[in-house]
Amino acid sequence: MRSTNKRFISALACASAMTALAIADPMGVTKTHQVVQAATDNVPARSAGVDVSSWQGTNLTQQAKSGAKFAVVKVSESTNYQNPHAQGQINSAEQNNMMPMGYHYAHFGADSNRAVQEGNYAVSSAQQAGLPQGSYLAADWEQDAHNNTNGGREASANAITSFMDTVHNGGYNPMLYSSEWLLKAKVDTNKVTQKYPNSLWVAAYKTMGRQDQPDYNYFPSMSNVAIWQYTPNWRGQNVDGNVNVLPLSNKSNNANQANTNTLNVNTNGQSSSQAPANPVVNTSNKVVDTNWVKQEGTFTTGGAINLRTGASTNSSIIAQLPANSEVKYDAYSTKGNYTWLRQPRANNQYGYLVGRANGQDWGTFKVTPVANHVTKPTTNTAKPAQNVNNPSQPVHVNTNNNVNNNWTKQNGVFITGGAINLRTGANTNSKVIALLPTNTEIKYDAYRTTGQYTWLRQPRANGQYGYLVGRDNGRAWGTFKAGSAVATKPATNNKPTQHTTNNNKPVQKPVVNNSDWTKQNGVFITGGAINLRTGASTNSKVIALLPTNTEIKYDAYRTTGQYTWLRQPRANGQYGYLVGRNNGNAWGTFKVGSAPASKPAQNTNKPSQPVHTNT
Repeated sequence: MRSTNKRFISALACASAMTALAIADPMGVTKTHQVVQAATDNVPARSAGVDVSSWQGTNLTQQAKSGAKFAVVKVSESTNYQNPHAQGQINSAEQNNMMPMGYHYAHFGADSNRAVQEGNYAVSSAQQAGLPQGSYLAADWEQDAHNNTNGGREASANAITSFMDTVHNGGYNPMLYSSEWLLKAKVDTNKVTQKYPNSLWVAAYKTMGRQDQPDYNYFPSMSNVAIWQYTPNWRGQNVDGNVNVLPLSNKSNNANQANTNTLNVNTNGQSSSQAPANPVVNTSNKVVDTNWVKQEGTFTTGGAINLRTGASTNSSIIAQLPANSEVKYDAYSTKGNYTWLRQPRANNQYGYLVGRANGQDWGTFKVTPVANHVTKPTTNTAKPAQNVNNPSQPVHVNTNNNVNNNWTKQNGVFITGGAINLRTGANTNSKVIALLPTNTEIKYDAYRTTGQYTWLRQPRANGQYGYLVGRDNGRAWGTFKAGSAVATKPATNNKPTQHTTNNNKPVQKPVVNNSDWTKQNGVFITGGAINLRTGASTNSKVIALLPTNTEIKYDAYRTTGQYTWLRQPRANGQYGYLVGRNNGNAWGTFKVGSAPASKPAQNTNKPSQPVHTNT
């Protein structure tokens, strides 16, 4: 999908039945994010669509006029590439009333840890490109030199679901793209679709030549397929052609408005992934009124939470309640990991939402005393114990058992150097409260080092805390503000700094040796989005993603392998590093008159020779 050289051609019998697209929400909640309304949020089944990358331009008007109803835009690859055309392509899709979607070209293979890293990068890239929250965001898992597809069917499925979980937690709707052959041979797709039903986007070509309409005799013989990519050359436009065999629906729809479109309910056995705002009949209510504990109270959501027609993550979504929504409930019930709250609605109907997960509040409880618990369950498993998942007793401290132990007190201010998750506990498995964008100032009151990470503790309302990573293996993920730290010096084996000044201020120790650099003062204008890093290596941490046409003043350069790196002086005697050339090709423009007269030899690939074309 990244290039025109496709690896997958498959021709198998047409599937006889196509079920409704309803990608499950396994967490029972969508995290807090700003929701942006797309140009169109619903695409009926059997609509045409295209997928594009940097190989295509930013104007999708021709595709829209040819009948494309959705456009899947490549936003990122691995952890160090972003499509420079992504924002323009998404904007063009919206302007042409096409549903924008996104995909990430994977390098994680069967490595679940790397899959999470790439998932976070994909979410951040999608946000920067302007892909609306709730849109579909797919993992493009193909066979090439950068993506090991021989790690085993189960391990590959685990890595893929880790990526999809990360995308889900980032506020997007995850999908998986690959060829029919590769999915059948290399991935346990049952494991993927058990968690995310109808989430497959499958490539299977009848011919490598031009094809304007899908031939359903060649539909891939797989279940849980939502989109079929049937040609690499749609309508002679040298762009991939797709058809959605099931309806597509972004979760960014405004579900607070009445929805009278019966197509969203049930038409010809197909339904969208979002239920209508005011269902006429709530069939789930027939089975939900047993084993509930009566209790009147008010629950204030701590983040965006789905209100459903039943107490199950498989139940239809009535609406997405934004953070700080007040919900009056009349009963609760604990089922598995979740404590559900029941909200009375009009016409003797109910809505259901998760109030707790694994003992952690998903908001704040304000309980009204109740005289009689008339429907008190008779078994211990149905009624939450007072110390486990009981919404009758609001918890105003973070329920992570160890969050306040072994912490070193230190008041300071941390400025994020990139997008960092703020969590409910000092653990990468803890729930994400928010994704903090670059340059966010966070006041912290303590820190603790656990394994490779140094966590910072942020005081929040109602005596609760948020937690974020300040350092990874000793490297700062941002800047510790001057003068913010207290005088109590942390212990050597538990401090978040590489070295300290006389006021114990955490500082960011330079991570590269700045010898062997050629001094040269100049100005470089980026020709596309380029990472600014803490060191002259693609493995160094990203400080910021520099957008196109950013002017960077550099004071030296060095060529290492295929890359020529530029060194940017920053505050406190530190540096940032970015690639100026790759294999001799400039990644931007070297400003006229900025370089000194002494230029290096022609074959050194160094940036002393201004290049005024953007390659």
